[in-house]
Amino acid sequence: MIPVMTLGLAVGLAFANTTTQSNGWINLNGIPTQLDTDPCEGLNRECSVIYQDDPQGRIFEVYTDMSLTTRKASGVDTPYVIPGTP
Repeated sequence: MIPVMTLGLAVGLAFANTTTQSNGWINLNGIPTQLDTDPCEGLNRECSVIYQDDPQGRIFEVYTDMSLTTRKASGVDTPYVIPGTP
């Protein structure tokens, strides 16, 4: 009976993490756009990114989801550089 209970507990815990992991979202000309990668690492600061080939050199604030209300955490003050264009 104990092995069956252990198996049930293991399966239950496998689904216990309900946090949605996201690469982050930016506001691209009024449209929520998900990033292809997650450049944000660390805590205590707010994440921002800049695209390497953006001719305007815009800095985008990174959010946790497409509602664009909660900023994603970062460990640095400077924007992360992402290859390509927005």
